Amino acid sequence: MAILLSAMITYSVIPQQTSFAPPPDNMMMADPTLHPENVTASVGDLVLVTFSSGTGMRIPEPNKPIMEVSWVGAGNYKGTTDVSDFGTVLIEPGVHGISKIHGQGMIMDPKGEVATYLIQGVGRMGADGYFRNHGIVLFNASSGGVFDQLSNTVGLFANEVNQKGNAVTKIWELK
Repeated sequence: MAILLSAMITYSVIPQQTSFAPPPDNMMMADPTLHPENVTASVGDLVLVTFSSGTGMRIPEPNKPIMEVSWVGAGNYKGTTDVSDFGTVLIEPGVHGISKIHGQGMIMDPKGEVATYLIQGVGRMGADGYFRNHGIVLFNASSGGVFDQLSNTVGLFANEVNQKGNAVTKIWELK
């Protein structure tokens, strides 16, 4: 009885499925209204350099090989504004020694103005024992302040973390 009921439910549901995939004959044809030469990206100005130290590590979920790392640091925004930097990332080990990282943070100027960011990237441990990451940063800041230009900015980052948990991070604007 259960098999018959299962077959009836399956039979009644399957015809209701709809495919949104393009027809096979159009799958490899380029749309003539698109212009690949207009699709560009470049690395813009260096917007942020920070030096930081790890403030804590923990394993947030038992039985999962994920490490949470937090830091505090200081640096310079666009060569003109001193900043403090605070953040936390999750590091997920992957195949071939490459780890995925994702997290969030904030920078603050001496007057207390803040910009927040989301960070995502990949990293790997070098033969020298330094962990190096590369990825993207998505910024958000209130309008009208020193970090106004960071609102909705996408950044490219590179950083290096030594065995003591000290790091240097550079972020360039993606244009």
